[in-house]
Amino acid sequence: MLESVLLGGNAPFYLHQDYSEHARIILTEQSNKLIFRNAGGFIEGSPEDYTLGEKTPERYRNRWLANAMVNLNMIDTLGYGIHRMYEEQRKRYFPLPDYSKSTRNGVVLEIYGHTIDENYSKLLIEKKDDLSLIEVILLDKIQKGQPITDDAAKLLKKKNLIEGRKPHYHISSSIASATDRKAEYIKLKGIEDEYCKKLIKDYILKFNGGKRADFESLLDDKLPELLTRKQKKDKVKNLLQSMKRDGTIILNGITWRLK
Repeated sequence: MLESVLLGGNAPFYLHQDYSEHARIILTEQSNKLIFRNAGGFIEGSPEDYTLGEKTPERYRNRWLANAMVNLNMIDTLGYGIHRMYEEQRKRYFPLPDYSKSTRNGVVLEIYGHTIDENYSKLLIEKKDDLSLIEVILLDKIQKGQPITDDAAKLLKKKNLIEGRKPHYHISSSIASATDRKAEYIKLKGIEDEYCKKLIKDYILKFNGGKRADFESLLDDKLPELLTRKQKKDKVKNLLQSMKRDGTIILNGITWRLK
């Protein structure tokens, strides 16, 4: 992975770096990803314009440096580094390169070294010949909790690639059917909710009640990592409401007690 970044994907940092800022190109290595930062935003368009490999920049901020890097075989092509990175990560079934933290004055690139949502990787494996790069990019946004347009959501839902309601979409469970594990998926999903409810009831019995914040803290590391903080809070709220409807517990102010 690192080799492809240095040969192709990292080229924009050298070619577009605004050297008048006297800033460094910074590489930060974390346990799950590499983060590149450089001064100077994209001089022509945005990273998204180059993901499909259909656009070539007409100019670079540092044209002489770009030509020199090509002549010295430090980069193999001009203008397609971003597209190449997307394709390489797709082949590995990893999350795609992420430029979402970039600004007008600087570029930030995050390259992941492991999966975020296991269903995303499974979907790419099972449907590798059926998914377009655009669909892969949209699915990658879903697994990262990034927004997509209504038209994009309709496209993915039409192909049964995502589930849920706006803005809480998630990768579809249809992959479970594709791998003959549909029954297992449904069973585990039910067990997850029942397990969480049991933990809530046990907490109430032990401490004679509790606040919603207590239950959120209790279940924080039990809920899927792909959920955002708000989604986890909503999940706990829905669990408590379900328990109330079932007559398991009643709401008394902010304290929940068994009937």
